[in-house]
Amino acid sequence: MATISLQDAYTQARTFLEANQIEQAIGLIQHIIEYHPDNLEAQRLLGEAYLAQRDLPAAVATFEQVLQADPENIPAHVGLGMAYEWQGRLDKAIAEFEQALEIRPDMPELRAQLVRLYTEAWGSEHAALRLSRSGLARLYARGQMLPQAILEFRNVVDEHPNRLDAWVGLIEALWRNDQLDEAVAVCQQVLKQHPLLLKANLILGAILLNNGDQRGIEYWRIAQRLDPYQTVARMLFDPLPSGIPIPDVSLPEWNEAEWQARRSAAAAPVSATAPAPDDFFAEASWLTPTVQSAPVAASAASDDDLLAMLLFSPTVATSVAEPPPSAAADHDTFLDSLLSSTSTPTGLTLDEIGVDVSRAPITPSEPTLQPFSLEDLGLSAEEIA
Repeated sequence: MATISLQDAYTQARTFLEANQIEQAIGLIQHIIEYHPDNLEAQRLLGEAYLAQRDLPAAVATFEQVLQADPENIPAHVGLGMAYEWQGRLDKAIAEFEQALEIRPDMPELRAQLVRLYTEAWGSEHAALRLSRSGLARLYARGQMLPQAILEFRNVVDEHPNRLDAWVGLIEALWRNDQLDEAVAVCQQVLKQHPLLLKANLILGAILLNNGDQRGIEYWRIAQRLDPYQTVARMLFDPLPSGIPIPDVSLPEWNEAEWQARRSAAAAPVSATAPAPDDFFAEASWLTPTVQSAPVAASAASDDDLLAMLLFSPTVATSVAEPPPSAAADHDTFLDSLLSSTSTPTGLTLDEIGVDVSRAPITPSEPTLQPFSLEDLGLSAEEIA
């Protein structure tokens, strides 16, 4: 039987989706998952196909499964947010876009979507972006202020123990700060409940292998099943740890003719009210800050391109620690640039990101990290309380 690479299969599935051949896309993706059941890219593509098909419960379940293993996956957060919005669950849609923006504050499309959702949910007077504690932790991490990032991530997981993105951020910050024993302990704690958490498996496996413990290979194998091309691993490690196995990136070629024959044999009558597959995009682009209560049937090539930018991007790996800018060389300089000049460690400004600094809960928890007061931020006594 002829074989193909996973990359070729991904490409064909995306081609089907772009051509609005949703059933073929689902058939091919299910074929991929049959041979690579833990493959996150295939599962994400399947979620996108379900979204295109208007099977919102299936889309929600599939995107949630991806985020259980890779909670920093931007396309999965966006797809899940879209599915929630189309179900009328604005609170959940907002939460997904907020988490995506915390991870990628430099994406104007995410900011526009959040402003639109805030406006729809609460009115334009409340449509201001705020810097969350998790977002602050990631800003600290990007500025190489890892102790402060660790502190904030710990506060987030203490208050919200189900925030897997914060657990992953904490693990990576501990590892990058050379707190390896603590990183191992947190990895083991989280993996007991979430054994397929991608970054936890990678970091724990790498630490063990670096210490000569061959048990690390088993954690690495789990990560390779999730991410066969090791996209996240290559983002974390340069070079990759030595002695790791080579992942399998092949599968038998999909036979569309056989699939069509099986499908025809098992075909059931289709309801006349079933949504048409070419009704995928809203009349108004979902990437513009306009209010829309539900998607409207239309054909819009620009929407297709914009959605593909977020959901079909092959680069979804994210790190909490990016190369430090010179403006964040020390703690005082960093906070001065963050709070006084509203400069972020990524080279953007908080104004550009759309964050309302005067309303943002950005006070670090540790007193020694507070070169400002809440009164300095213009908060009233009632707001401080």
